[in-house]
Amino acid sequence: MTDLSNGTLLIYGLVISAALMIGIIQWVRRRFEVLAVLAIILSLLLPLAGFLYSINRPEGMNEIAYMWQQARGRSGIGVFLLLGHLYILFWVLFGAEFKRLYEFLFPKVKRMIQWVKNRVRKQDKNKMKEEM
Repeated sequence: MTDLSNGTLLIYGLVISAALMIGIIQWVRRRFEVLAVLAIILSLLLPLAGFLYSINRPEGMNEIAYMWQQARGRSGIGVFLLLGHLYILFWVLFGAEFKRLYEFLFPKVKRMIQWVKNRVRKQDKNKMKEEM
């Protein structure tokens, strides 16, 4: 990771370190164990895999642009790195608050699913009326 600015590297290091710490804390507290272990593994694996993957990048292209280009081209490792970094970012932002997030979002998602089901039923009824 040599083409990125020092500020970008600092933020990246802080986010990865925070994900590792939050993952360890949640794992020790036995809360969200599977998600915490996944965050621990990804926070240790992603920097190494990203570094090794960016070795093949063209001259003049930084690591983030190369990873994004490869993910858009549906390269397996590029997609893995992109999804892994998105998971780490999500974990840092919401890792300690999954219960509150779930309690906040679940009724809204449930209502949205019910709305879609009602909409499909109405369309099916309209189609049946048109066929008659």
